[in-house]
Amino acid sequence: MRPLIASLPLRWHRPHLTKLTRLPLACIKAKAKTKPIQLIHHTASYSSSSSSSSSSSTPTPFNPQTYLHTARQKFASQPPTLIHDTLSPTPSHLLTLSLADHVPALFPPEQERTQKQERTLPQGHHLVYFPLQLPPSQLMPDGTDPAHWPGAPFVRRMWAGGEVVFREGWDRDLCLDGRAALCVEEVDGPVLKGVEGDEKVFVEVRRGYGLGGVGREVVVEEVRRLVFMRERVGGVVEGGRVVRAHATPEFTISLRPDATLLFHFSALTYNAHSIHIDPDYARNQEGYKGLLVHGPLTLVLMLSALRACLAKLPGQPSAGISPEGQSMPYVKSLSYRNLAPLYVNEEMKVCLRRINTEEAGQLRWDVWIEGPEGGIAVKGSAITTPAGGAPKPGH
Repeated sequence: MRPLIASLPLRWHRPHLTKLTRLPLACIKAKAKTKPIQLIHHTASYSSSSSSSSSSSTPTPFNPQTYLHTARQKFASQPPTLIHDTLSPTPSHLLTLSLADHVPALFPPEQERTQKQERTLPQGHHLVYFPLQLPPSQLMPDGTDPAHWPGAPFVRRMWAGGEVVFREGWDRDLCLDGRAALCVEEVDGPVLKGVEGDEKVFVEVRRGYGLGGVGREVVVEEVRRLVFMRERVGGVVEGGRVVRAHATPEFTISLRPDATLLFHFSALTYNAHSIHIDPDYARNQEGYKGLLVHGPLTLVLMLSALRACLAKLPGQPSAGISPEGQSMPYVKSLSYRNLAPLYVNEEMKVCLRRINTEEAGQLRWDVWIEGPEGGIAVKGSAITTPAGGAPKPGH
């Protein structure tokens, strides 16, 4: 039997995850044959804000071509990272409890569930599993993963958006019964955008989730898009122009995330990024007016809101009981972009709107999140199964 470390999907199709095929964890690529698999990344560091330039009095001029070549070499030399986890119900339950006071309609702490619903990993809850596998001493100075960093002088990191696709059978494979599961992570890019002196570097972190073991298939695919910026030089990060939605949402869910929620989510995801937990750092080092809401937390909220809306649409079985030959409705894919920061103790509103009737066995949705002034902070689109559920194979 071949070891799992040599059985990985190492190539992801572009441009959209919705066009990906099912990628077996057992497909072997040359990259896996020539490079060992690492379970943790090597540490890296950059200088603090008080000494961001090199020790030389004349820093080397920034050359975009040289920088991109070096960064691409770094990412190309990093083997895929395997993150093993056990699908215990505890992290998912704690995520539900942490959100119960803020959005009880989505996260009722004492909700009655069918046996199947109780066992299946809720969509979006994969984000509190498969965490970073590094001790704090090996993190970047801002608490982030060094494997994702493209290199100086881009030392400020933000979550820019992403995509997630749930393949048929995800609810069968990802069950909260203590089974072993695996995440395979690769880092791709970078891409340099912006004018000289105000460039931004975009990096893609690609993840595939499935059961642990040889020959297993990826049932959830995710792309996390990160943006890295230069060190801030004075001033406060501007809020920018408020862009409002042109359509009226069909469903809305409002909440006001507080520091306790951000702390709990950071702990559940093993996320030590200082912009979420250290208000002095967020203000004085990054120039934000307060703690920032996590990008992954907004993804959890959008997926949860979509599932809740599907349950309310006509045709949904009552009490969450699925008829024979029919699966519960679920989100097939969601892509999104983060356009503006969302801050602690400020109201945010998750908005959903169907943009077509059922066709070809699916529904399409506009999904967005508004900030306290009504401007769009997150903009996305989703595809779901029909409200009545999708036929199971063989029916």
